[in-house]
Amino acid sequence: MIVDSLWHFPVKGLEGACRDTVHLEAGQHFPDDRIFAIGNGHKRHEESAAGVWHKKGFFLQQMTLEQLAELSCEFDGTYLQIHHRGKLAAEGSMNSADGAHDIESFFAKLVGHQIPGEPRLMRVAEGSYADTKEALITLGGTASVDRFANETGTKPDMRRFRLNIMLQTETAFSEFDLIGKRVRLGMAELKIVAPVGRCAAIDVDPETAVRGPHYLPAMERAFGHTDLGIFAKIVSSGAIGVGDRLTVLD
Repeated sequence: MIVDSLWHFPVKGLEGACRDTVHLEAGQHFPDDRIFAIGNGHKRHEESAAGVWHKKGFFLQQMTLEQLAELSCEFDGTYLQIHHRGKLAAEGSMNSADGAHDIESFFAKLVGHQIPGEPRLMRVAEGSYADTKEALITLGGTASVDRFANETGTKPDMRRFRLNIMLQTETAFSEFDLIGKRVRLGMAELKIVAPVGRCAAIDVDPETAVRGPHYLPAMERAFGHTDLGIFAKIVSSGAIGVGDRLTVLD
C-alpha cells in the first residue's frame, strides 16, 4: 500500500483540501484537521466557543444539511476561505472578530432557517472537532471506495468519506487487516486501532450535494458491516507524503 492522497478538513462538515506532504506529531490529530466547526445555535455554544470539544450534533453537518457538500474551505494559518460551488463566498482572518462574523453571516444566509439558532464559528482550543475526542487520524483504501461505488451505483469519490490518508489498494477492505498492528508510513509510525463506522452523511453525493438513498443498509447487505476506513494513533512523529509506502512493523 502506498499513499494516494493526503487530506485535511479545516472546517468540520465541509470538503477539505489535498496536501502533498504533512508532518505528523505523536499523540496528536492530523494537522489543521477539523480545527473549526460551525455551531448550530445550541444552548451550549458558550462552552463550545471556549474551544471545548463536543459531539457532532452541536455543529452543522452533512448528515442533516446536504447543501454543505457544495462548500469547500482553505486555511493558511490565519485566513479562512469558504468557497461555494467553486467560487469564493466568504473569507476572514481568524485573528479578528470581524473575520469570524463574515463567515457566520454567510452560513446564516445559507442554512439559518434550518437550525435552532444563529450559526457560530468555533475554533477548538486543543486538538480537533473530529467525531472522536481521542487523538486519532483516519486512513482508507481506494479499492474500498471503488467497491462501495460499485455496490451502490454511485461514482467513486473519496470526498464522500472525508478520510485523512487514502492508500492505493487492490482489494476492498484489505486495510482492515492492519487493525491491531503498528505500521511505518513515511517517517512516522502509526498504531491501527479500529474501523471507521459510517453515518448518514455518506448518503450525500459530494459532486451534486444531492441526498441519495440510505446506503448503510446496502453496506450491511453487501459487506456485512457499515465501516469504511480505519482509525490510527500517531505513535512516532515524522513527515509523510504522497507516494510513501506503508510497511507493517508488528
